[in-house]
Amino acid sequence: MTRPFLIALSATAVLALAACGTTDETTPAADGPAPAKGEPAAAAGGAYDATDVCAYLKGEIPALKAIGSPVGRHANLAGGIATFFEKHGKPENGATLDTATKKTCPAVRTEILTLIDVESFSSF
Repeated sequence: MTRPFLIALSATAVLALAACGTTDETTPAADGPAPAKGEPAAAAGGAYDATDVCAYLKGEIPALKAIGSPVGRHANLAGGIATFFEKHGKPENGATLDTATKKTCPAVRTEILTLIDVESFSSF
């Protein structure tokens, strides 16, 4: 694959992930108790849980290591995590995901961010 193609693929994946962080003012709130202060909110489509996302990210590490470039890893993770959040509920934004993963699985978070060559999920 050519570098421009990988860059375009990565940009598309980033946009797909960015859509995960958007909110829709007309969507009713999810039923259930409000999240504790500092905890990610559940999306209407599912019950987002930091332990679930940490388990998902940990499971992605071997596949990401097999990909030869940070750009490819970035694109692969963006597509996969967007699908994960569609099924499990979305964090409010990258900063919320950073807070949750720093608290729940800091080593997994660090390894994932190193593999995709970014400093935080906010910049992902």
